[in-house]
Amino acid sequence: MAEDSAVALIYNGGLTLMLLVIALGIFVWLTVKSKNLKSFQFQISLFIVIWIVGELADLLQGRQIIGVLPLPSYNQETGLYIHVLAMGLFSAMLWIRFYRSIKTGQKIEGGVHERERE
Repeated sequence: MAEDSAVALIYNGGLTLMLLVIALGIFVWLTVKSKNLKSFQFQISLFIVIWIVGELADLLQGRQIIGVLPLPSYNQETGLYIHVLAMGLFSAMLWIRFYRSIKTGQKIEGGVHERERE
């Protein structure tokens, strides 16, 4: 009987939920660890954190995992909106880095060549 409930939890997205929470913890830790807002590590970690939150919202709304978390009634497209926010942040990050590299005539910040000079 316990095996049936474990299998049902996996089929309902429980395993995915656990893995997403673990990944969220790792990337939140990486974001906090990187103290410089201009560093590529901070920016990409923040993007991934927002992306994972969108995935969690999508998973919790799409599958309606009952018994795992109490779910308030949200718009069904909340996960999609969070993904759009993540993509907007990612696009802005790349365009700003590209614009700064063109403006200064240097290679993009945080690149491999920049670390070799140090």
